[in-house]
Parts: sequence; C-alpha cells; structure tokens
Amino acid sequence: MTEKFLKITALSLLSLTVMLTVITEVEARKKKPNNYKMKYVGALKCDGSCHDPYYQAWKNTGHGKAFELLKPGIRAEAKKKAALDPEKDYTTDPHCLRCHTTGYRQRGGFRPATHKKPTPIDPQEPNKEQVGCEMCHTIAGGSEIRKIMKNTKGDFDKADTEKHGQRWDYSNVCTRCHLHPKNPFQPSLDKKYEFDFKERVKNIHKADKYWSEDNRDQKLEKIKKRTKQIAQSEKTPVAIEDWKIKQKKKGPKLYLRNKPYNKVKRKERREFKKAHGKKYKKSDEWKKMLAERKWFNYQK
Repeated sequence: MTEKFLKITALSLLSLTVMLTVITEVEARKKKPNNYKMKYVGALKCDGSCHDPYYQAWKNTGHGKAFELLKPGIRAEAKKKAALDPEKDYTTDPHCLRCHTTGYRQRGGFRPATHKKPTPIDPQEPNKEQVGCEMCHTIAGGSEIRKIMKNTKGDFDKADTEKHGQRWDYSNVCTRCHLHPKNPFQPSLDKKYEFDFKERVKNIHKADKYWSEDNRDQKLEKIKKRTKQIAQSEKTPVAIEDWKIKQKKKGPKLYLRNKPYNKVKRKERREFKKAHGKKYKKSDEWKKMLAERKWFNYQK
C-alpha cells in the first residue's frame, strides 16, 4: 500500500513539474515590448493570421496604391496643375516618399531604389512601399505593439499599446500628410483636395466582403470595450513632424524635425558605452534611462 502510494505521489509530482515547465516556457516565449527596439515591420505582418480581411481591403484603397502615383505619366493633369513634371519618376524623391510610403527614413521603414539595400517590392503583396497600417496606427512602427497584441490575444486597453507607440488621434494622423504645408496638392489649388476626416474615414477598412470561415476568428471582439476608453493621444494629439531636404553628394536627403518619437540617439549610446563598456545595455543606468525616458511628444 505504501509503495503504491509513493509511486502515485511520484507520478503526480512529475506531472505537476512537467506542467509548470510548459507554463514557464510559454510565458518565456511572450516577448516583452521594448521601445528602444521600436521599428516599422510592414503591412504584410498584419496579413495572414491577425488582420487578413483588413489587409485585403486596404490593398484596394488609395493608401494601398499611393506609391503608384509617383510613377511617370500617372495623374498627369493633376501634377501639371501642381507645377510638377508629369513625366518625372518621383519614386525616389524624398519630398514625396515621406507621405507616399511607410516609415521612410525611420528604423525599419521603406528604402527606395537608390538605397544600397532597397526594400523589395512585390506588386501582388503591397507592403512598405505603400501607405500601410503603421502610418496611421503608430508613431514609429508597430514592432512592439504587435507583441502586446499577441501576448494578450487582442484583449488589451488603449493605454497598453499607446505607451509602446500606438496612436488613436486619427484625424490628426490624416491631416499630417493630406494638409501638410509641404504637400503640393493644397485645397487652394483645387477644392477636391479639401479634407473632411469624417467623410474620408468612411472609405477605410471596408473589410466586410473579405471575411470567410478561414479568418472569422480574426474579428476584433474587444473593439467595443476600447471605443469607450479615451487615450492620451485623443486628448492631446501626437506632435506633427516636419522635414527638411538637404543636398548631399549622393543626392537629396530628408531629415525629420519636430519628431514625435524620442529614439535613443547614437551620441547617447556612445556615452553609455564609454562609461560602462561594451556591455553597457546590461548596466542599471541604461535600464533606468529606458524606463524613465519620455518616448513620445504630444502637441502643446
């Protein structure tokens, strides 16, 4: 009796140990968001397992085809009216790429054909070369937001993702390009360029016809809960970036100004490396700096 009891007890403890090990491994696989690593990942990351119907709907919108407008001969009359050369190829022009692509001149963002490592373009699967999800839903890319979405299986609050770069100031997002002073297509040129957010937003995310049995599980079940929440960016919109073009030996180069994202600069990293050596990222001072850093800028 005692021997049998000991065997059963031993097996129970072994099973419990295995279960705890599995749980620990699952928890370990949950990647923790880190704003220091924030970058653009592209609309394709949203396709396939998470937001497939929304990606399919986006492909057929103006945002999903924005890069095409930069090609020679496209919308020639509109370009002439805006004093642009209709036969010029603008697909490498930094003046245009900021608003016609995803994350241009930012970490992980689009790189044009003139770059030593240009972004691959597949006409069948539009990605960073178009105005993708991250341009409207994030401040500096969605890499860290995705970790929260995966870890919580979509059950998160606005504040949970906002502190890692998600933005909810949608009308502000749209006007940052459509009505930016550097946009050559101003309402003063033609009334059709007037921007009414409430009307324009009606044409976004028309995903109804793309739902199927295969992606039905991707429905945003928790979205109603979040509509009742008010995010910081809804109360105080994110700062609108500006940019300046400087002529370099290899051609014009865009420099962002009034950035909404306070990334850790190379100079800061050098100072930490000088003080703490090659393993400075393991120092308490480095970790404290990241924890206390004001990562995002909002309008005053």
